[in-house]
Amino acid sequence: MNTHHQSTSSANAKPARLRPYQTKAALGMFLLKALPILVLILAVERYVGQRFLIGGDDQVDRCLPNKWIYLIDTYNKDIWRGDLMAFRAERMTPYFKDGQMIVKIAAGVTGDRIQVDSHQTTVNGSLIIEGLPLAEKLKKPAASFKRNETIPPAAYWMTGQTPKSFDSRYWGYVYDHQVIGRAYALF
Repeated sequence: MNTHHQSTSSANAKPARLRPYQTKAALGMFLLKALPILVLILAVERYVGQRFLIGGDDQVDRCLPNKWIYLIDTYNKDIWRGDLMAFRAERMTPYFKDGQMIVKIAAGVTGDRIQVDSHQTTVNGSLIIEGLPLAEKLKKPAASFKRNETIPPAAYWMTGQTPKSFDSRYWGYVYDHQVIGRAYALF
């Protein structure tokens, strides 16, 4: 048995060079495969980027303690009592500039009964928050914030969880046109 072996060293082998038309064809094939994936990624990013916002609360005295980063779903504006809601400030000086994004709890919704006096705020007879500690800082008598009324259509009564929250007790209702969307506390 006679075998003939050719010895070639793999270290000395040169990589095969592609001809220019083969390189263009390979690039074309890659782009053909990559384009649908790129379009899908851009579509998802656009949808997510338009639908969701990230908001943060940099205040020292937060009205929602231990919550400072929020995910805001701008497509979900179906707000129920007890939900966190993001909205644009209007008539909320000196604490918030018009247009500033705020997150608070929707303590009351259209048709709920609101009662505010110097001792407490109730919604439908249930205690929501006590006192009016910011009345003095706002240079107004506590009696000027007194209310006993029904929340009008397309309006919300917003509160925080701390007595020093600057909320609907002081500036009234948030209306549908101010709503950015439902908020979810992340941290």
